[in-house]
Amino acid sequence: MMMQAMSERPQDAVEEADPQWFREPTPREHWIAAALFVGFGVFFVLLFFVTYGFWFRWVTLGLGLYSVVHGLRHAHDARRSPRL
Repeated sequence: MMMQAMSERPQDAVEEADPQWFREPTPREHWIAAALFVGFGVFFVLLFFVTYGFWFRWVTLGLGLYSVVHGLRHAHDARRSPRL
């Protein structure tokens, strides 16, 4: 009974993405994301050296490198996006 009520929708309901809710990040938001990703990446790379002899250190190195690369991509996007 409950499933049937939830599946019924009015015909005039149009689902569209609200441009204020789902917008492109501003350059400032890209710079913030770049700083966070690079900061966490450096932390994970340093954690790789601290956990010498532990097998999981390779996972932290991979996470650190991926995070730094992703942060650099955010910095690149911040430089090429238009100023708002």
